[in-house]
Amino acid sequence: MGEGLELFTMGSWVTVLAYLTSAIGVFVGVTGARRVRTTSSDRSRSYWMILAALVSGGVGVWLAMFLPMAGFNIDDSVVRYDTVTIVFSMLVAVVSVYVALLVAIPGDGATVLGRTVTGALVLGVGLAGVPFTILVAVRIQGSLAFDVVWVAAAVALAVVTAVGFLAQVKTADTWPKRLLSSALAGAAVVAVHFLAAASVRVEIDPAVVVSGGIEVFSILFPLFVVGLLLLAVPIVLVLQAPDRVAAELEAESERWAADGPVEPADGRVV
Repeated sequence: MGEGLELFTMGSWVTVLAYLTSAIGVFVGVTGARRVRTTSSDRSRSYWMILAALVSGGVGVWLAMFLPMAGFNIDDSVVRYDTVTIVFSMLVAVVSVYVALLVAIPGDGATVLGRTVTGALVLGVGLAGVPFTILVAVRIQGSLAFDVVWVAAAVALAVVTAVGFLAQVKTADTWPKRLLSSALAGAAVVAVHFLAAASVRVEIDPAVVVSGGIEVFSILFPLFVVGLLLLAVPIVLVLQAPDRVAAELEAESERWAADGPVEPADGRVV
């Protein structure tokens, strides 16, 4: 970590909040993504895909990575954020999850290793790109640079995290499995952020004037509220939407009950 750079000025509670935000976002997002695998309607698939990308990417990744920026501080300099770059970082998070799910979960339900690997690479690049894009948005009295070793470590962990996320989508068929894997994914997402932040090297120039940009809490507070509201949408839909397999079994039972037992000519009931 560069001299003069502080990451925990708000205390450890911000890191804990970021972890919980990521774990919950990933859990809800994976639950929504698994609906993509079970629904038979193309329209429903699209809805669940978009919701999964918004929740997993927007909350589980972007919001969880931006929350620790509340503790990001540089000695002898004001810190502001470029709005356009911040919006771009959000798009990177959401679009990378959406594309990864679109590639890794084919519409015909087939499982192809090549598609999963491609989806993991797309998602890994997106996960790695989010914290660095957020850091590029920082405006200070001076300049920022990045240490290549820490950058490589963040990218490597991001790819591993992406593989784990897609593995959840494909194999975590019960909520305890999703809960455990989401807890691990939340820790990995936050770790990617701090590896990226540790790569920052700061050079202060008092002559530089920071013009434009907004403060961290001007972004963080309203988007945190939006993130909480966004989490509620798939939760409500999952609770309301019946499981397709259970619905088919119930429909089959109702048809059997309506038809009644068959009585052959010899009088036996089958």
